[in-house]
This record gives sequence, C-alpha cells and structure tokens, in this order.
Amino acid sequence: MLFSPYPKTKRKELFDRERELREFEEAIERGERLILLLGLRRLGKSSLLNVALNELPNPSIKIDVRKTYSEFSSVNRYVIGKMLLSAMSGRQRIIEEAKVFLERVKGVSVSGVKVEITSKEFSITELLEALNEYGERAGRIIIAFDEAQYLRFGGATKYDGILAYAIDNLENLSFVLTGSEVGLLFDFLKFNDPNAPLFGRYHHNITLERFSPELSAEFLRRGFEEGKVRVGEREIEATVEELDGIVGWLALYGYVRVTRGVGHEKAIEEVLREAKSVVNSELSKLFAYSPRYRVILKAISLGYSRWKEVKDYLTLKLGYVNDSNFSKLLENLVKSGYVEKRNGRYKISDPVLERVFREL
Repeated sequence: MLFSPYPKTKRKELFDRERELREFEEAIERGERLILLLGLRRLGKSSLLNVALNELPNPSIKIDVRKTYSEFSSVNRYVIGKMLLSAMSGRQRIIEEAKVFLERVKGVSVSGVKVEITSKEFSITELLEALNEYGERAGRIIIAFDEAQYLRFGGATKYDGILAYAIDNLENLSFVLTGSEVGLLFDFLKFNDPNAPLFGRYHHNITLERFSPELSAEFLRRGFEEGKVRVGEREIEATVEELDGIVGWLALYGYVRVTRGVGHEKAIEEVLREAKSVVNSELSKLFAYSPRYRVILKAISLGYSRWKEVKDYLTLKLGYVNDSNFSKLLENLVKSGYVEKRNGRYKISDPVLERVFREL
C-alpha cells in the first residue's frame, strides 16, 4: 500500500525512488566502502535502505542507532557490538556461513544461530575483521547504520577511527550511514578536518529530495486509486500545497482518508496532531536544554527570517542573549535539520512542523 505509514521493505512499495535505488545498488556493485544516504526526516531514507538491502544479494546487517541510543543512553562498543550480533542472530545464513570466522573473535560466543558477547575483551574491530574474512567467501558485506549521527555518543569508543581503519583495510565491507540531521552527521565524520581520522576519505552521497508538486499530486492520485477512494483534484492540490512534498506526511494523510473514510479537513487535522506529538517527543530534549530553541522556531514560523529579526524576537520574549550564543543556537537548529538557511534567510524545513510552531 503506497499510503502505508510504516517503512517500506519491497521495491513495489516505493514511489519514484528508482534513481536513488539504482544509484545505491551500483555503488555497492562498484565496491564503494562508505555510502551516505541523506535527506530531511520523513522523506523515506529508511524505506530506501530496507528495499536496497532486501533486493541486493549481499549479506547485510542494519542497526538503528537512534533507537539504540534511546534504549541504552549510550552507543559504546558493547552496545553496538550487541546490536550487530543481535542483527546477525536473526540471519541464519550469515551465522552458519560466518561461524568459523566469528568464533575467532575474542569475547564472542557462537551457539547454534545465536551469537553474543561474553567478556570485556570484545573488540568491534576484530568483529569487523572477521566479517571481512567472511566477505572474501560470501561477497561484499553491507553494514548499515540508520541515523548514524548518534555514533558521536560513543564515549571512549571512537567510531570515526574505527570506520577509517575499516575503509582503509577491510576491502570486503561497505558501510552505509543514513542521517536526517545532516549537519550533525558531517560534524561527527569530519571529512574536512586534517586532524580527524576520516579526513579526505572518499564517500558516495545519495540525497533524497522532497517530491515536486507534480510528483506529490501523482503519489496521492495513485494511492487513492489503490485504496479505491475518489478524491477531487482541488483537494489533492490543497494537500500538496500544505504538505509540500514531504512523503511521510503525504502518506499519512492518504492513509487516514483511506482507512478511516474521513474528509480532507479531518485528515489534515490528524497530520497536524501527529506533528505535534513529534514536537513533544523529538524536540523535548532540545527544549529542555534551552527554552530559547522553542522561541526561535516560533519566530521563524511567524516569518521572521533574518538573523537580526529572529534575535530581536527572542530578546523581546526571553530577554538579552549575546550574539555568539544566539548564533550557536541557530546553527544547532540548522545542523539538526529543523531549519534551513538560504540566501541569508532562515526557514523551518518541514512545512507541517512550521504550522505547528506557528499555532503554539
């Protein structure tokens, strides 16, 4: 179902991502060792990754780093190692074929189709080396880190250094990193920092863009046709204008209309309700860190788009803030993907979140 609000797993469930999927598959076939899958939230990065991993013949392992961090409040080597091994435990083929290599890794126990960490001697680098050896027999291994910017919370485990070592030495591994907080992901990877482990390393970027108005309208038409629901062109045009090519919101709108039988206004209300819950969950930690973030987003949603305009609004609402601190707050919002800066003006990236902030 095109309008399913859940991440897709099959090619036929994707809409107009053939170019990106083909680019991903060709990068793996060429033996690219580091692939970045980038784009705003709710544009379908996880869906594209799922479909690619399911379509390709290569053995693959995927970890949702944001989920891992949320569950364990850490992504140290034991946590990520546990997630890697847990993902492998669900893939019988990998365990059976890689068993002889995994048994050599200190601190790792293999029993049947179950693999686990058994001591503090465990090393992620040794695990990757074992997978690389397995890759000589099985073909290139794909290791995907969804929302990889959270790897920056590794503490004593320096994942940028581990990635640099693997890229340089483990020729049978391809690492795929997705990130909706693109600025934070690049801050972690530090490709342009001469003192950073990944400085100068080649990486293949695949960026998902929001749908054009024409593509958004076609997506809605096909989804409603699939769901056997008749919707007029005027309502489709209004929806495209309000949701601005963010496929996640378009799919949710269509899903609500098809499954609940409601009209346009009720479906838009449901999308806004979901967006408010996103604000209360995704952004709660940010707001707890500083209430200024909420006021800055409110200012931008109201049309205050220049640096001085936003700062003046913040000062009016919460009092004085020096220029350096204010610039840092704005920069953090841009790096987190919630705000875009174009031609000296700031804008909230997601039109639905923009409306939520405007109405707060």
